[in-house]
Amino acid sequence: MNNIIFHIDFDSYFASAHRVLNPQYENKPIAIADNKKRSIACSVSYELKNKGAKSGWPNYKILQVEPRTIFIKPDFNLYVKLSTKIFEYLAQNYTKKIEVYSIDECWMDVSDITNLNDAEQLALKIQQQIKQKFRIPISIGISFNKFIAKLSTNLAKPFGVLLTKFSDIKNRIWPLDIEEYFGIGKSTATKLRNVGINTIGKLAARNKYDHDLYEIFKSQTSVFIEEAKGNGKIGLNYARNELKSIGNELTFLSIDLDDRTELLKILYQLSLKVSTRAINRNMLGYSVTVSLRSIEKVWRRKQLTLKHPINAADEIYKNGTNLFNQLFKEQMIRGIGIKLSQLVNEFDIGKPQSLFEDQKTPDTNKLKILVDDLNKKIRKKVLKTGIEFEKDKVKENVQNRYLKNDREEN
Repeated sequence: MNNIIFHIDFDSYFASAHRVLNPQYENKPIAIADNKKRSIACSVSYELKNKGAKSGWPNYKILQVEPRTIFIKPDFNLYVKLSTKIFEYLAQNYTKKIEVYSIDECWMDVSDITNLNDAEQLALKIQQQIKQKFRIPISIGISFNKFIAKLSTNLAKPFGVLLTKFSDIKNRIWPLDIEEYFGIGKSTATKLRNVGINTIGKLAARNKYDHDLYEIFKSQTSVFIEEAKGNGKIGLNYARNELKSIGNELTFLSIDLDDRTELLKILYQLSLKVSTRAINRNMLGYSVTVSLRSIEKVWRRKQLTLKHPINAADEIYKNGTNLFNQLFKEQMIRGIGIKLSQLVNEFDIGKPQSLFEDQKTPDTNKLKILVDDLNKKIRKKVLKTGIEFEKDKVKENVQNRYLKNDREEN
């Protein structure tokens, strides 16, 4: 097992995030939902899970299981901010080879920093550090590819670590119900059961020419079979070519949203990320694109081309909001994204006036012109005026992980 892949999943993340802000919720049954009888919970704490309650249940059903349940309104601004900090911490302290799958899940390729004998100890160290630093419990699955690592995490929950070798697959993975197969939904699982496949092992035993499977998976039949056998994709999707665009998307795995206010809050956070990455690469974009993912898992996009290039967060968000309003018709949404494209280096064009530019004395303006001219010649913002330096000193860099990746891609 030369490749060592960690799959990290935040345990009952939304519930755990609220406990960070309000420790009084610790060890209490909490559900994340509007406090209405027929509202649907997007997350429940393990105090409720242990009694049989699940995410996706209506409030009244949860109350039947546990009358003392505390209902907390979702705060997606909190979830995005906190998870971003955790992903950044992992990238800064362990490896930049990270594939973020959702707001509370990621894979890490740690092959370069550990070996098989020490992998579990490294996972335990990460688990304890995230708990101590961010007060978020996580579970970690360890294996040689993404698929098996993900299933290992599911088996390790809550707050567990589990290493699965290729030799463990037959006894540990194959007996799992077909519904546990990562990437197979309820509808597909029902079809598989109808043709006698009720476990992952049963799927692994079929061949790619199986007529029943072809009717279900079509051209992807062999992919699903090979994953079940443990022969799935190993590499992570962490190397992005962002020279043509800089964007961020977020998929909601445990809830669908139709709340305009919450969706716009998320869009704003994503705009901040895109802006930080663009500014630190000295890039501006002539085009803004907003994407919405439907509950059918289909992305719909709307694009706007601008007369002048931008990279400021408020401008990205302003244009993104206009596009969002064209796309969003109060329907349920499973994901949202925003992208800046048609990029140009700011030193290839006349630099736009800063939104925060103060009135300056003639001497200050001369110095600024000189500094800008030198920066333009070397095509990088290396020199700064004293005022710019002081501003940059106090500006928080919330996107260090992405910037490190960006530098590698140049």
